[in-house]
Amino acid sequence: MPRRGGGRFPAAGYGVGDQGSMILGLVLALAVVPERLPLIQETVEVPPGQWRAFDITLGQQPAVVECSFAVVSGRSGVRLALMPRPEMGRLGWSRPHRGMISTGYEREGGFRVAVPKGAYTLVVDNQLEGREPARVELSVALVFTPESSAPQVLSPRRRAVVVALSLAFFVVVAFYAAWKLRGALFGRPPDF
Repeated sequence: MPRRGGGRFPAAGYGVGDQGSMILGLVLALAVVPERLPLIQETVEVPPGQWRAFDITLGQQPAVVECSFAVVSGRSGVRLALMPRPEMGRLGWSRPHRGMISTGYEREGGFRVAVPKGAYTLVVDNQLEGREPARVELSVALVFTPESSAPQVLSPRRRAVVVALSLAFFVVVAFYAAWKLRGALFGRPPDF
């Protein structure tokens, strides 16, 4: 009669090694999950024919800026634009400005853009028709990816060391396998 429960392995058939590898896989998966930092999660009111600006400063490291919006009340759509902070002065004087990314005048939308360290301004623009105020549900978050996930290049000296060690390991494994196969093919047991 087969033995149930107790013993070294659980009745479900998973060994200790299986649980350890599952935990290791979970830890590795969590290690590469990007960190998400919500900045704005509110309903903003933009007067007719005007815009509202929000400052975003990235002083530590680059990030991905995720923005989404939906017009809750108001007949026209709004535009969302992200631009370097110095360009904001040009917007205030209605001069041409250079934005990093912008949506069209829409009732809902958003964008996701990677930006380097620096100072930025997010603009919610209600200047298209300018007949009535717009209430907009705005969501802005920064997503920081782990620096270890960024591809890196080894120096030429370290590359040479990695290649030499890899070749040495390959040669050792090949000789060991040949030694074992020689014994199996010719009927002699290997010496070690």
